[in-house]
Amino acid sequence: MSTTANYVKEINIPQNYSDYYEELSNQVYKEFETAADAKSTLLDSSGIIEPKIAFDLAERVAKMHDIDIATPLRELLDKLGKENAALIMSKEIAEGKYQSSDATLEDRLDHAVRVGLAIVTEGVTIAPLQGISEIKIKNNKDGSEYLSVSIAGPMRSAGGTESAVTMLIADHVRRAVGLEKYQADCFDDETGRFVEELRIYESEAKQSFQFHVSDDDIKTVISNLPVELEGEGTDPDEVVNHRNMTRIKTDRVRGGALRVLNDGLIGRSKKLLKRIEKYNLEGWEWLNDIQGAVQKGETGDDASEKRMKEVITGRSVLSMPNKIGGFRLRYGRACNTGFASVGLHPVIAEILDHTITVGTQIKLDKPSKGATVAFVDSLETPIVRLKGGEVIKIQSTEHGIQIKNNIEKILHLGDILITFGDFLENNAELIPTPMVEEVWAEHLKAKLSKNDSRLEFLTKTPTFVEAILLSKELKIPLHPKFLYYWDFITTEDLKQITNPILKSENEIHYEISKKQILENLGIPHKVSDEKIIISGIDVQILDHLIFGNTLEYDDSKSVLELLTASSGIEIKNKFSTSIGVRIGRPEKAAPRLMKPPVHVLFPVAEKGGITRDILKAAVASESFFSNLNNRRCNNCNIPSIGIVCSKCGNKTTKFYICRICKDELETPHCEKCKRDANGFSYKQFPLKQSLISAQEKLGIRAKPPFKGVEQLINQEKIPEPLEKGLIRQNFGLSVFKDGTVRFDATNSPLTHFKLSWIGTTVDQIKKLGYEKDVDGNPITNDEQLIELKMQDVIIPLESAEYLVNVSKYIDFELQKFFGKQSFYNLKNTQDLLGHLVIGLAPHTSVGITGRLIGYTKTHVCFASPIWHSAKRRDADGDADSVMLLLDALLNFSRQFLSDKIGGLMDAPLLIQPIVLPHEAQTQAHNFEVTKKFPLAFYESTSNHEKSGDIRNIETLAMRKDTGDENMFHDYFFTHGTTTLTSSKSRSAYSTLESMVDKLDLQIKNADIINAVETKEIVSYLIQTHLIPDIMGNIRAYAKQKFRCTACGAKYRRMPLLQKCTCGHKLLQTITRPSIEKYLPLAKKLVTKYDVDPYLKGRIMTLSDEIELLFGKGDGSQQLLTDFVN
Repeated sequence: MSTTANYVKEINIPQNYSDYYEELSNQVYKEFETAADAKSTLLDSSGIIEPKIAFDLAERVAKMHDIDIATPLRELLDKLGKENAALIMSKEIAEGKYQSSDATLEDRLDHAVRVGLAIVTEGVTIAPLQGISEIKIKNNKDGSEYLSVSIAGPMRSAGGTESAVTMLIADHVRRAVGLEKYQADCFDDETGRFVEELRIYESEAKQSFQFHVSDDDIKTVISNLPVELEGEGTDPDEVVNHRNMTRIKTDRVRGGALRVLNDGLIGRSKKLLKRIEKYNLEGWEWLNDIQGAVQKGETGDDASEKRMKEVITGRSVLSMPNKIGGFRLRYGRACNTGFASVGLHPVIAEILDHTITVGTQIKLDKPSKGATVAFVDSLETPIVRLKGGEVIKIQSTEHGIQIKNNIEKILHLGDILITFGDFLENNAELIPTPMVEEVWAEHLKAKLSKNDSRLEFLTKTPTFVEAILLSKELKIPLHPKFLYYWDFITTEDLKQITNPILKSENEIHYEISKKQILENLGIPHKVSDEKIIISGIDVQILDHLIFGNTLEYDDSKSVLELLTASSGIEIKNKFSTSIGVRIGRPEKAAPRLMKPPVHVLFPVAEKGGITRDILKAAVASESFFSNLNNRRCNNCNIPSIGIVCSKCGNKTTKFYICRICKDELETPHCEKCKRDANGFSYKQFPLKQSLISAQEKLGIRAKPPFKGVEQLINQEKIPEPLEKGLIRQNFGLSVFKDGTVRFDATNSPLTHFKLSWIGTTVDQIKKLGYEKDVDGNPITNDEQLIELKMQDVIIPLESAEYLVNVSKYIDFELQKFFGKQSFYNLKNTQDLLGHLVIGLAPHTSVGITGRLIGYTKTHVCFASPIWHSAKRRDADGDADSVMLLLDALLNFSRQFLSDKIGGLMDAPLLIQPIVLPHEAQTQAHNFEVTKKFPLAFYESTSNHEKSGDIRNIETLAMRKDTGDENMFHDYFFTHGTTTLTSSKSRSAYSTLESMVDKLDLQIKNADIINAVETKEIVSYLIQTHLIPDIMGNIRAYAKQKFRCTACGAKYRRMPLLQKCTCGHKLLQTITRPSIEKYLPLAKKLVTKYDVDPYLKGRIMTLSDEIELLFGKGDGSQQLLTDFVN
């Protein structure tokens, strides 16, 4: 292996990071050597370490595609960037460079397009390997040769823009080798075929497109494409009008090709045009003629409004767009937000019964589609009305917990902290900022000289008197602490509150009829004897703004303008826009399990029964038969799993069986029949004796059920040794499809931490290489703020406990199975600190190395945005797996993976020891790293400027352009927080058991939040979830399968014998209760909330349909709440 220095010599790296990378690499080598030593015993089904080590993008591409281009590609990337490097490298490969002399033109073009796409997608996704099914040279009707690219389902992992770039690369290499353009419709109506199957896919597919495109745009693209867009049939649905076409090999819907067309070529046409201009590509001018894709709801609402209406049962809506009292936008970043994670005050979770927690996914109306929740306790807290009518501002999380049971209404939710980087990533239009503390501070700073004593107010909140003086002397707006939501009331409302019942030096009294106005303003007050009483500082504020001066009303002026004119102080709006927020899905932290969970990848077929129990299969009969790999020990004359015989220790022999003549062969090809031979066969295997031997070797006994799989999914039918399953069962673990043991957790960004947050001691963190805090002071206590290193990871405590068990499994495996020394020797989670894991996203094939430095009582994996980006992920709510590095090196095998398209996804084919920020995705480079936003930025928000036009906010991209070594550190932020968590680690959706309880909480939240209309939410819920669910269940009932109660066999239709071939009873897989589970809820909602008569009619019609299908029930199903009421 190469040293780290070979890969980072061209990059300006700080010395501490050079040492850090070297230490990580050395740890990886140490674990690699441990695994290699164990594998050398040949006791496993694979005798080599299968994940390849790749340090950078160039090496990832080279090793993934087995082509020696790492060095020249690295040079191209350094000089030109990945897009231009992809074009040059793909052209050179197409022309024959880096290829064997006997490679055909078709082979060269195939390699060229795949490598080009791999470079563009950072060599991480499986799209180049399996998203491109095949690349062929075909003939037009006039005999000219053209290039055809066939797309398969895994192309989706590349993303919309990159999948479309595949066609640009294909056109580029086509030109390089002199092929002609593809001529659409020269044989059949191929444009019409695409229109038909795209509409079928839209209506039938479970996963919809991101965009809706017009028929004309489809025809324009297919007619003008210079290379053919072909595809594999990915869906069972078939076209009706365009069948048996000359150049299209299937009548089935081609999902992969349709996604490239819909979400790539048309949906991202504007982005493509920019790239075409950047690449200087010719012949794509016709993209300018495309009308473009639109994201619209059924009634013409835009995509953001549609997202807010897609309400799911049990998942609350917290804030509707443009409603009084909704979440107030605040620009900036805390150490735990950004990269599609937004900040809320933790008291929100407490007063809403933990509807949200850290890592809960939420859907937003702007600037992006989704985000995860992080807690930032320096934000504005909610203003609430208590049950007695008193209105107060919650002072802290502790205060919120004290009064939560007395809250009647949340009048104003407070802030939602969203980073500029998230606006930039979505190229969103900036939203005007309200007057908040940091904006006021910039106004103050702009007016003061360097040594002015009043600069203290940049960090200190002035008193009301001081604020008035500062505003008058410096001509700056009034401090936001002394502002109300004046933009929420009308001039007529203002007139009403200028006439109180009583006004004294200490109190102001109003009639109870004025309460709504005062609540909209957010003015704290009490209610006594049918009158409203305002006291304290609020008396001074109102006295100065509306009673101390004569208000000259003018219908052409707003309330803010009237107050500014009368007081002589600029009064700014305290609110700008209410951000729509609804719950998407709950946070996740759980072991990654197969369905159903298994202990070992060993096939038991029907002998294991419905639980797939290997013990049951072993005693079911003397002879056990299954499809297994053809390997045997010639000395003992028995089948074998390992490369050496577990009985005599001799090397076993691999053989093949011809599919036609059934001859036994030494090679995978039968010369006699000229056919490929099978590496497996249906044969007898001594399961009982093998199980007994495995138990004796390990000294542990299998417990029922010892779970295997029904059938192996890999091409050669290679199983795992039974010993591995026995050890996993002993430690309470389950295996994933590739032989590894994993734990999933929601992604969350973190750039700084305190030891008190992660449960690590000062001595422990120093041993991990941390010496100073963010201020440069030595680390001496657990409250100092420390910047997180790029590959250090903080996982859930639950995950750490699971990984400790995994380490014990690996140690036991090394000792008892491989006969080697143990590696980890851990006793508890503290011993796990400093050990290496790999993070892996489901749509990728590269495991990213991370080092454990601490744990939190959350359900998220905290890490640098750069680390998450290396997995091609952000923090929008997705969960990725974490596994011990040695587990992947020792137990992963590509042999276990399916040979079908997509089988290589979610597998650590490569392992990357170090992560370089320069290679991160654009989204990570959009990450802001500034302490303050300048006043010019806040002013630009008032002009609704495009975020892409802003140049005064420092981002990682700016540092990259200047070659600044600060790409590695000094990830500054604007807002502090003293906590990462709330009092509970799991949200209510995860902890409440019944859907009734979840719905009750959802309705309760809608009732209590001022910015949410309960009736509106109920209507959305019925329309977008309950009705489609009931209808879908009725359809599924008609298409259901039947399952055997004994062996688990499934039948498409009920056999004539009315029972399974094994003689046991068959059951329906879908029953009436599962169909109508939401029907009582729906009936209750349409009655209680008086929703639209149409929706009520739909529910009653569905109820009638179910009764027609099953007959009238004995009685309507009742809810638990019905008995309570």
